[in-house]
Amino acid sequence: MSINQRMILELDVGNSRIKWRLLAADDLAVVGVGHVSGFDELQRAPELEVVISMARMCSVRGGGINKKLEDWVRVKHKVELVQAAVTQSCGGVTNQYADVSRLGIDRWLAMLAAYRRADGACMIIDSGTAFTIDVLDAQGLHLGGYIIPGLKLMRSSLESNTAIRLSGNHCVYSQSLGHSTDEAVFNGTVTALLATIKQQRGALGRAGTVEIYFAGGDAGLLHGLAGLDRSEIVTSLVLDGLDVACPNPDSARGRV
Repeated sequence: MSINQRMILELDVGNSRIKWRLLAADDLAVVGVGHVSGFDELQRAPELEVVISMARMCSVRGGGINKKLEDWVRVKHKVELVQAAVTQSCGGVTNQYADVSRLGIDRWLAMLAAYRRADGACMIIDSGTAFTIDVLDAQGLHLGGYIIPGLKLMRSSLESNTAIRLSGNHCVYSQSLGHSTDEAVFNGTVTALLATIKQQRGALGRAGTVEIYFAGGDAGLLHGLAGLDRSEIVTSLVLDGLDVACPNPDSARGRV
């Protein structure tokens, strides 16, 4: 990478960390990715000592950190930070929320990226702190979604509200009935999420070809256990969606 090569900086500001990615501005190839715990660490990241021609961001946090990031990008890189927002329609996807501001920006961007990738009907399964499913039909209409606690949140809820105490060293997951408290909880929570996935996939059975994308920290686990056809793990969906929602005006085509 040339020190003078122009880059696009992408930021995904989550509740617990900030993910960043650098794209080459000329061909949108991924040059670098990483994550930091907060703004101070981001400022010190040596990988970001590059020439930035565009910066774009999605954030689920309040205005304080967003303002810091806007000022930092403006002062350090001499560009304005473009922040993605949920809209009624974008990139061929139509939002059916009565109040579009109530749909999470991370879910919206993942849908935009998934629909571009699938070029048709798709289901997005994001398994992190929360577990979400969103479904788009072949015309890009958002048919709706589910939001339920993710695996770790389910387990911590049981420990917080019952006498259950987990050992924390359980590492083998299956859909079998458990023969210990750890097995019963770990297998039960996984089976609950898999049942939700399979139920929704079954409901789409008459929809023709449906592409399925897994993202989030537990994507590998659930993808492997679900065993669904036409499914893959795509951990970059939210950042990929930034190019749909906030395209580079100097680029003829966004990134898939």
